[in-house]
Amino acid sequence: MKENKKSHGLLLGILIFILVAVVLSWLVPNSAYSSTGLSTTGALTRIGLNDWAWVLYYAIYFALDKILILLAVGGLYGVLSRTNAYEKIVTKIAKFFKNKKVAVVLFSTLIAVLTSLFTQTFVVIIFVPFIISILNRMKLDKLTILATTFGSMIVGVLGATYGTDGLVYFNQYFNYEVGPLLLVRAGILVVGLVLFNFFTIWHMNKVKKNAPSTDMFEMTLDEDDDGKKKSNIYPIVIIGILLFVLCVLAFIDWNTNFGIEIFDNFHEAVIDVSINDEFNVFESILGTHMGALGSWDLFGISSVVFLFTIILGICYRFKFNEFVDSLFSGLKKMMLPIGCLVGAFVLMVIVYMSPYVTTIIDKVFSFTDGFNIATMTLSSLIANIFHTDLGFTGYIMASYLAVEYVDYINPVYIMFTSLYGLVQFFIPTSALLGIGLTALNVKYKDWLKHIWRFVLGMFVCLLILFIVLAII
Repeated sequence: MKENKKSHGLLLGILIFILVAVVLSWLVPNSAYSSTGLSTTGALTRIGLNDWAWVLYYAIYFALDKILILLAVGGLYGVLSRTNAYEKIVTKIAKFFKNKKVAVVLFSTLIAVLTSLFTQTFVVIIFVPFIISILNRMKLDKLTILATTFGSMIVGVLGATYGTDGLVYFNQYFNYEVGPLLLVRAGILVVGLVLFNFFTIWHMNKVKKNAPSTDMFEMTLDEDDDGKKKSNIYPIVIIGILLFVLCVLAFIDWNTNFGIEIFDNFHEAVIDVSINDEFNVFESILGTHMGALGSWDLFGISSVVFLFTIILGICYRFKFNEFVDSLFSGLKKMMLPIGCLVGAFVLMVIVYMSPYVTTIIDKVFSFTDGFNIATMTLSSLIANIFHTDLGFTGYIMASYLAVEYVDYINPVYIMFTSLYGLVQFFIPTSALLGIGLTALNVKYKDWLKHIWRFVLGMFVCLLILFIVLAII
């Protein structure tokens, strides 16, 4: 009972942030940035009782692609967890790693690098439950597992390199391509990984040997298995490799980043295949929304994950009722993470409907004349804390920043993009953090006790970087 009470700290944090956002809508007038400056009417858009249905509707709307991928992942692992083959694979990999600390660093680096490269952050979650199960078999405590998986994803967001998730509007208005500041962003990723893993290993050295572990999807094995039906590992291995390769091909922007046009050309050639110039064969089969590899979205990969789940059910001869039960068992485990995700987007929708954050930020800018490290850093923190999504910050601010601070465009770009990743480590409305905390049943308070040293150390490193960029 005591455990359940303490686990509501995250929910309390989300509600406090939402309440603060609503109260500010009653106190702070609306405004909007454009390339020519701030425009304001002095009007207030107060969030009232009748607005909550719309707030919830738009929160689900903006989060829908992420909700679908979470459901797809839940269904996949709900089915996998009912097979002896999946247990065999996880156990063998766990036994392969003799040194737990080496395993943690390797998995953390892999997750952070993939997150940094992929155009869609949430794609990495497809493989996270698998890694969690391995770490669980290695008897690591749940805080270490959380840090190695979801924490490392946030490190990847902090040091985004070729990944464009959330950077679109900044790149557009700043007239940036991938090249400029790539080494700086890669440097942030490396420093973040080193510092983050240092504190993770430091925690591992302190933790008790019998500290509680956890798994997102507990194995429910078939005791009546005849040794063949659900013990053959090859279907899982083949589909797992295919899924990983597909994600790498589909979510790294090969054309923009590396000038590789083969996937775009192949997609165009395939889509144009038709019968009598009337029936487009592959476009009709695959769907009109399927883009070229390198430009996929979460809707497309969610469909593929659901398809692979069905194929696995067939390969392992699930009875229909057994398959449905397994599928829904996995979906149920995603309800709390989805609730945290929607809660984060509720905050964003409130400040979208009542656009007062720019009024607060402009007030902070007015404390000093021209570019100033302190006011720009504070403004970036305010924007990233309230907006939930970096793309939203870029949408409402990038055009103004690109003109007003044209002589300091590099430090401004790095400030807004890197500090977005930093605040995701500790704010309760961080979507990735909320999903991780609820999926692994880790208390929000315990996470804050663990992560504050990294946040403080990384913040100091970023401040030094901001100063250097401003000077040069």
